[in-house]
Amino acid sequence: MAITDNVRMTIKVCRLYYEENMSQKEISAQLGISRPQVSRLLAYARANNIVSIKINNPFVDEARLEQLLMAKYKLKDALVVNTDGASEKGKLEEFGRLAAGYLGACFSENNRVGVMSGKTISSVAWSIKRLEQKGLEFVPLVGGIGSAGVNYHANAIAQRFADCSSGSCYVLNAPVIVKSEESRNMLIKEPGIAKVLEKGKSCDVAIVGIGQIDISSTTAQAGAMSHNDIKILKEAGAVASVCTSYINAKGELVHTELNRRSIGQTLEQLKNCKTIALAIGNRKVPSIKAALLCGYIDVFITDLETARAIMDEA
Repeated sequence: MAITDNVRMTIKVCRLYYEENMSQKEISAQLGISRPQVSRLLAYARANNIVSIKINNPFVDEARLEQLLMAKYKLKDALVVNTDGASEKGKLEEFGRLAAGYLGACFSENNRVGVMSGKTISSVAWSIKRLEQKGLEFVPLVGGIGSAGVNYHANAIAQRFADCSSGSCYVLNAPVIVKSEESRNMLIKEPGIAKVLEKGKSCDVAIVGIGQIDISSTTAQAGAMSHNDIKILKEAGAVASVCTSYINAKGELVHTELNRRSIGQTLEQLKNCKTIALAIGNRKVPSIKAALLCGYIDVFITDLETARAIMDEA
């Protein structure tokens, strides 16, 4: 008779292991059976519902939405955090606080990390207290977005991350959008700018935001994108921006003359690194859907309300 046919012995082993917290070695000595037999009985009990293990997960809704997002958009990972207790004004700050721990764990020692500009990334950067990884290097992925919101600029965010890690950072001394293609071509040949742009192409991790194509976007509010720029992009069908790439509702990259006036990395240039996108807000849902469809995002971090809206559960 196989030892697994002995139901009383199976239950006794399970009680000692799960209720008395005895090790398999201790159970083996007490009951006079071998350790492989103990292991076999425990496995048999799990497989045949003699033992059922329940995980008391307080993040059931978040975990479910993470799985749905990963499946729908072919993501490697997703994080959904609950900001429901925060005021409307405090949601961004609460999101930054909750996302900071996860984001910090995404870096390995000696990583080169590219950072984009934006309020969402800024909220996370200023919520991180300390990064323990050694040798981190932070590179701005885009040029300056204008004269307003200094803390939202990629340069400032790169500096903040470096300060939190005792790592190093670079400064991209150029605007993200210039008036002409000629100006752009002249600027990217400047040694200091060319060096930072070259480093941005070889990042291990890229932290990006997802922008809207309208006057309320951070880039437009800061002064980098004009009404005419927005008109050009909308006429081309763009609904989202990530770094210096523009995306239509189908997730396809849109190319206009604005691309030829932009200074920074494109999604194609980041395809070999782990790209982590952060975005919240129901107004951004069409832009987020488009960006996730493009296939360049590996990890997506958002809040519960936005995740529900993305999955049409609002």
